[in-house]
Amino acid sequence: MHSSCAGSTSTESRLVDVFSNYFEVTPANTSKLLETVYRLRYQVYCVETGFENPWQFPDRLENDEFDKYSAHSLLRHQRTGSFAGTVRLILPRKDVEKCFPVHEISSLPLFLNHKQFPRAKVAEVSRFAISKEFRKRFGEFISPSAASDYYETYIDERRIIPHITLGLVAGAVKMSAENGIQHWFCVVERSFLRLLSRYSLYLMPYGPAIDYHGKRQPCYVHLDQFLERARKERPDVWELITHNGKNCP
Repeated sequence: MHSSCAGSTSTESRLVDVFSNYFEVTPANTSKLLETVYRLRYQVYCVETGFENPWQFPDRLENDEFDKYSAHSLLRHQRTGSFAGTVRLILPRKDVEKCFPVHEISSLPLFLNHKQFPRAKVAEVSRFAISKEFRKRFGEFISPSAASDYYETYIDERRIIPHITLGLVAGAVKMSAENGIQHWFCVVERSFLRLLSRYSLYLMPYGPAIDYHGKRQPCYVHLDQFLERARKERPDVWELITHNGKNCP
């Protein structure tokens, strides 16, 4: 089997080049950029979807106790300089056994299996959010992740969804490479699983769906397998989310 970080396959579409013309993955590594992350999340989670109570955030900056242990990325629109979305990677802690949000909402034993998921190598991907300004272009207002059971009806889907969604996946992959992360936990909408699968990106569902702001599916990812399958089935997507293999964990 070829490594998932083997040289990229030439494709006609060059999705990575098209993406780079429109968007840039930006690490939120300053206080100003972190404020941008929290403000965007407030807009998405408190104002647009009502997933979180806006009264809890009088400064209009949505954040929680996990942010201090997290890496954050933003997706910047090149032409306007505005930010289309954000994603965070909650990093492992040595001092706490149950250190991820999934541990608070699920008691499934897999998420504490340190043999399969060594503590220092696993992180949780969360707060995957796309701003309404960009989501409205394909008519989706309900899901922070812009996943919908009905996105097939919008003619701009092929142009908009891959660039924004895959850009945030690229951010999570880059942060994982920088922090030595090889496995992900996440809790996502089923529609988001289907959306990613259209681009040969497969999260592995585990256990029953959880009632958490609607039905959410606990998942895990072994990043080497995740990227290897993308490289084989959709080399153009692999190029984008790994920056031509430079950001493989």
